[in-house]
Amino acid sequence: MLNYHRHGNGPVLVFQHGYLGGYSLWTPQIVFFSRMFDVIAPDLPGYAGSAHVAPSGTIGGMADAVVDLLDTLGVGDFYLVGHSMGGMVVQEIAARQRNRVKKLVLYGTACSGAMPRRFEPFSETARTMQAEGIEATGARIGKTWFVEGENAPYYSLCQGSGAGTTLEAALEGLKAMPAWDGTAALETLTMPTMVMGGDRDRSYSLPEMEYLSRTIPDARLAILPGCAHNAHLEKPDLFNQILADFLLEQR
Repeated sequence: MLNYHRHGNGPVLVFQHGYLGGYSLWTPQIVFFSRMFDVIAPDLPGYAGSAHVAPSGTIGGMADAVVDLLDTLGVGDFYLVGHSMGGMVVQEIAARQRNRVKKLVLYGTACSGAMPRRFEPFSETARTMQAEGIEATGARIGKTWFVEGENAPYYSLCQGSGAGTTLEAALEGLKAMPAWDGTAALETLTMPTMVMGGDRDRSYSLPEMEYLSRTIPDARLAILPGCAHNAHLEKPDLFNQILADFLLEQR
């Protein structure tokens, strides 16, 4: 079973981390939202505390692992937030579990792994990871996720969140993302949805996020100014307030 962190009381709110991350990447959100929700934050197969679980080479396989965890925990319906690669995973979950997902948040992500505007091709990331190792490559990539790079206050938290992730899982993720395309399922995502992102994200571009918000039937768009890929760590108070307003809104 996947490793996970669970804290708080209320409706279930699932936070899904992205590439090279782990549940602790959501620390400011866990602290804030556990006052009003039963927060569950899983580590994906092969990542962080789930290093003992065999990694998946597909986004769908990662989604299955998360759903299996929620089923094992006896969770019924839930609110769902996914970041980056985790945003792809939660799109798969939402498409397969539409009756269980109360609201969906797609943050710093896209509906396809093609990602033509990514700061470097996935093949280049894989090449350097095999040559330099996961730690050095993660440190280099992590700098692109913050406007202030390694000087960002939460950069160290970001780097530490994925500690324990296996090289196999990291390489499988680099295969899974470009092979995935969830475009066909977007119009089936009928739950209230919010697309979030930073205006200086170098992984997922504004046009990709705008496309999500235009194509999903009941979606809105929130772009955080002066933020890169990890907006939830660069401006956590602003991020949390925008997210809380959406999740708690009566519709």
